[in-house]
Amino acid sequence: MAIDLRLMRYVVAVAEEGGFQRAAERLVMAQPPLSRQIRELERTLGVTLFERRPVVRPTEAGRVFVESARAILADSDRLIERTVLAGRGELGTVRVGYIYSAVFETLPRLVAAMGEAHPGVTVDVSEGWSPELDAALLADTCDIALSRDLPQRPEYRSEPLRRERLVAVVADGHPLARQGRAGLREFAGQRFCHPPRRLAPDRYDFMAAALERTGETFTFWENPIHGLGHLDLQDGRSFALVSGSAAGRVPLGTTTVALTDDLPPLDLRMVWKRDNTSPALGLLISTAREVARREGWVAGV
Repeated sequence: MAIDLRLMRYVVAVAEEGGFQRAAERLVMAQPPLSRQIRELERTLGVTLFERRPVVRPTEAGRVFVESARAILADSDRLIERTVLAGRGELGTVRVGYIYSAVFETLPRLVAAMGEAHPGVTVDVSEGWSPELDAALLADTCDIALSRDLPQRPEYRSEPLRRERLVAVVADGHPLARQGRAGLREFAGQRFCHPPRRLAPDRYDFMAAALERTGETFTFWENPIHGLGHLDLQDGRSFALVSGSAAGRVPLGTTTVALTDDLPPLDLRMVWKRDNTSPALGLLISTAREVARREGWVAGV
């Protein structure tokens, strides 16, 4: 037997107000229709919900009904609230893929801003190289990627989240470590450590072009174990190039050196599929834009 939620609200109102007239006023309706509908409900159930004389009060059956009705109505209200929030994107999950360099500063600030502005949205993050992030976007197992190397596809939308300068990473004992600043020409003849080009093609080409413009010669060494934490720089004749947000966050025993060269900035971009209409994704994108504006990430470097 199905009972209309409206009738449950009527019964609860009468029980809480202690009378049909006061309940009708609370419900903004006339008293006779209220009394009639509760009588019809009692006939349908085959029980008496309220004693009418000398005062209106629930019977034992009425108390059981009211207790259960309150719980059902509360669940119904929560259902409506959660549905509306989900429709606005305020409740749900957004899946974010990111390249390793985004974890230094950019991603933590974005996740913190989402937690503050939209606490009902879970930000599920996963790290990967650009080919992995590209595959995840295409397979719809990722909603948005933070990367510097994703291909331009017709199904993608993309915009810069952060523009950064390059810095060099060297061992603490490197001759240039104490200077704090250097031009790329000063690394001439040294070993440039980098991940395989297939994992970050745009970054590799960007950095290789920057080194080539110096007119100097460098040894290129592809690191077999990927990641900044596995760089082999301890010979004092090796260096890596990373985004500026890594400064102060490089592995123990290494340090960053600012570059004096006039290099174009390196963009970290947000990339998502055009047909992804997730409201939670929309909130993350708008939040990211606000964080980027507030922090000056895309205003130049």
